[in-house]
Amino acid sequence: MEEDSGDMFKYKLGKWILSIDECAFMDLMGIGKNKSMRQYLIESIDSWVNKTEPLITDEFISEMCDFIKNENEVLYDRLMKKCAQKGISVGEGIFESLSLLNCGMISAQECRQPGQFGDDFSNV
Repeated sequence: MEEDSGDMFKYKLGKWILSIDECAFMDLMGIGKNKSMRQYLIESIDSWVNKTEPLITDEFISEMCDFIKNENEVLYDRLMKKCAQKGISVGEGIFESLSLLNCGMISAQECRQPGQFGDDFSNV
């Protein structure tokens, strides 16, 4: 029964990874031949959380979150919930929302053209 549970976990993890990145999926399947997926997941997360990296944007993301929460707590809660549902960071969610705000009604090509909507961000 334990092996069936491990196989189902490997299948679900593989399916999720494949939906994000085919190359990562192929790497994961290669690793899965020699190691338990559950053990690999735990070891990978442990290694990732222990890695020291400069997190330059964390302070600013926190400032934005504080601003949003102070302005509209219900909106802040909805932002947190949607980011969790999508499996993305709050910074990625804010970035995505800003991109939609600026580019949602125009084509991607128009959005990328320099100078199309002015380059003066001094009032931001």
